[in-house]
Amino acid sequence: MRLHRLTLRNFRGVKDRTVDLPGIGTTVIVGDNEVGKSSLVEAFALVFDFPDDSKSTRIRDIQPVGQDVAPEVTVELTLGGRELTYTKRWLKNRSTELSVVEPDGRRQSWTGREAHNEAERRFAENVDPVLWQTLMVGQGQSLVLPTPADAEPLITAVTAESGTPVDGASMPLVTAVEHEYLRYWTRGGRPTGDFAKSAQHVAAAELAAEQALKAMDEVLADIRRAERLALDLADLSGRLDEHLLTVEELRERKKATDEILLRRDSIRSRAETARARLENHTRTRLERERLLVDVERFTKADGELAERWTDADQVARKAAETVHAAEAALAEVVELKDERRAEVQDVERLVSSLMDRAELDRLLGQQAELVDVRARIAAAGTVLDAILVDDAMVNALEDARAKIVEARAALAAGVPEVSVRRLGGEAVELSGTGLDAGSKRNVPSSLDEDGSVELLVSGELVVGVPGQVEVRVRAGGEAATLRAAVDEAVRREKDLLKKARVKDLPAARELLRKGDLASAELQEARRTERSLTSGGDPAERIAVLTSRLGFAEGEEVFEEPPSKQPAVESVPGQMSLFEQFEPDENAFDFEDLEIPEPLDIGELATAQRRLENARTGLAEAERLLGDAEFAAAQARKAADEDRSEAQQARARAELAGERLAAAVEALEAARALLADEDVETAEVEATGEVEAVLDELTAVQEQVDAAGADQVAGELADALAVATRLQGERDVLRDSLRTTEGRLEQSGRDGLATRRDTAELDLAAIRSEYESLKRRADAARRVYETLGRHRAEAQTKYSEPLQTRIEALGRSVYGPSFRVWLDDDLAVAERELDGARLRVESLSTGAQEQLAIITRLAISHLVSTGEGSVPVIFDDALGWSDKARLRDMGALLGRAGDHGQIIILTCMPDRYEYVPRATYLKLES
Repeated sequence: MRLHRLTLRNFRGVKDRTVDLPGIGTTVIVGDNEVGKSSLVEAFALVFDFPDDSKSTRIRDIQPVGQDVAPEVTVELTLGGRELTYTKRWLKNRSTELSVVEPDGRRQSWTGREAHNEAERRFAENVDPVLWQTLMVGQGQSLVLPTPADAEPLITAVTAESGTPVDGASMPLVTAVEHEYLRYWTRGGRPTGDFAKSAQHVAAAELAAEQALKAMDEVLADIRRAERLALDLADLSGRLDEHLLTVEELRERKKATDEILLRRDSIRSRAETARARLENHTRTRLERERLLVDVERFTKADGELAERWTDADQVARKAAETVHAAEAALAEVVELKDERRAEVQDVERLVSSLMDRAELDRLLGQQAELVDVRARIAAAGTVLDAILVDDAMVNALEDARAKIVEARAALAAGVPEVSVRRLGGEAVELSGTGLDAGSKRNVPSSLDEDGSVELLVSGELVVGVPGQVEVRVRAGGEAATLRAAVDEAVRREKDLLKKARVKDLPAARELLRKGDLASAELQEARRTERSLTSGGDPAERIAVLTSRLGFAEGEEVFEEPPSKQPAVESVPGQMSLFEQFEPDENAFDFEDLEIPEPLDIGELATAQRRLENARTGLAEAERLLGDAEFAAAQARKAADEDRSEAQQARARAELAGERLAAAVEALEAARALLADEDVETAEVEATGEVEAVLDELTAVQEQVDAAGADQVAGELADALAVATRLQGERDVLRDSLRTTEGRLEQSGRDGLATRRDTAELDLAAIRSEYESLKRRADAARRVYETLGRHRAEAQTKYSEPLQTRIEALGRSVYGPSFRVWLDDDLAVAERELDGARLRVESLSTGAQEQLAIITRLAISHLVSTGEGSVPVIFDDALGWSDKARLRDMGALLGRAGDHGQIIILTCMPDRYEYVPRATYLKLES
């Protein structure tokens, strides 16, 4: 069996996913947790196990929670040499579809329950369930070693390879010995039955004796612990009492120093009040000095700013008069400029009209030339459209003619040539098939007197003299083939001539020559047309110019020149070039256009000189205007600056007056509260008061320092913290001592010594019974193992193919010292490495997992060529392997893919980075 594609829709957390799997090789499917890797394996199992109308909990569990949708699975696989496509949908819109493609290409289809039954039957016939379960390792099952003895394909493979048939019969002696052995031991060699119970009783008695002895040891330990706790408690209580005396001493010292500290705090408060009073008097003195300075400064500034205001006002008046004179001069220059501009505009209109007339003359000539060129283009295009012959067609006709010549030459060489001449008066008649008269078009039915004819006979020729003789000439079998070749070559030439619309090859060559001439003529005419229209269509420009110049309608103004005959002759059998050519309906109509006499060049030159002179005069006027505008602007700017300066001087003068008035008012208000001479006196008195209070504070601080009053509070807080800690430690020791004493009291009531003695007596009795059972068990084991060795010799040969495969694969990972031993179920029982032989259950977790993977790969290798082969699937394996083992196992998985289909599902792709030639599939959420 090979899996090719698996599609899941609405399956657990998977909305829609398709996974394509190579038929052979190692495939690593990578995805995060909960992305739906394990759902792929589950889906394959469910699609064959449950019909679409199943109400099983397993089917309901795969429906996405909270969604009313139908889980659907489609699997494409090869089974028994046939290609199957199997689709099943559960719960809603249920359906089952099976399509099978047979090896010969026939396709069969089933639907509904019939499809389910057919798929179930084919799966059961082609897939051994034990082998399938053995090689499909689900999540969390990578440590389970396979026991594949019931897998029929494997048994078939090992039997075929070892040459040893499987025989399940055993001798009665072996059965009896095995029965006795199993009374004491399991098949794995572990104690069982009464022997195991006796061993358990011994272990329980030993445990009871050990616990009793341990209880006595714990009592002695509690006695020593109680003595130590009592000593520690007494020591700690003494230290606590001493520390509490220190706390009381510190409290008395704190009471004695509190009065000094209160007096210092009172003096500090008085000192702060005196400092505040001094700062207030100092601010008053500084403010009085500032007011005096402001009154003096503002008085001086007021006089200076008033004088500046008067001067600035006079300057502003003179600047206004200058502006008026500049604006009058500017008006005169503007009037001059307008006169000069009007003159320039009149002359520009005249020159523009004359230039339009000159341009119109040029465009009329260009238009006449363009009409002729377009006629040439139309004629050449008509010729090219009518010619169906090109280089490829001529080459094809030449090839066809050559093939006809070759075929006829072959026919002439390969068929008989007959010459018939009439000698007498009797009529000679000719008839037959496949006759060729050479250069003559038709074969005569009879010959005139003295007439003759030469014929090539590729079929049959009948020459007869009525009533006297008849001669038949038949060509050989090859003649029909040669005649068919000639006919095919002739038919091919006729088809090509018909397609080209010519009668023969020379006519085709002549048409090709004429087409080349027409193409050259067309290219030249188009180049000329592009040159004439590079600046736009002259007809449109002519219409604009005639309208602008205002010419009258109704007079013939343009006559098309006669078109020159194109340099291409008309095609034989086709219409004339000019019979097919029709003028463009959108072309410009010149019939109603009146064109004046051609322009006199001297008139245009005179007008251009007038325009140049007028423009020179206008430029001079504009220069004068610029000078006048600049002068007026400068005058306005100076006037604005002088007026602004006068306004600013006035504002500054008014502001200075206001500030002076405010300063005088503030000074008078301050003097009303306190005269100038009293301000300094008050500050001196406040300074003396501050100095006196500071002296008093210094004296009190010396008393505080002498008594150490500032440190007493901190020392007392530290002492209280230590006392609290010691009290807590004392309480803990006291509780521990009480607990220990309680256990000792309880131990005395329980009689631990008596329990210890009883346990030791029970242990001796149970050990005696166990030793008796052990002797019988060992005897049964020796007999069983002796017989087992003889059976193992036959078993070894039977299991050798699988064992050899496991050891070959394992040595690529562990080295040449790797060996294994299989049990009766073909499961690996023991492993040897570097001389150390261990049972499988004694191996590390990583080694057990690696051995399980190696065993499954060996099984897959053995059955990979048979009809019962199945893919090997590992879900989240190699989780207990170090980096070195991952490298070796990766190489092994890569090689194993060369013999079968290996599928690995993982959320840790780093584990499989060493798998060579692997196909990686990334599942996105």
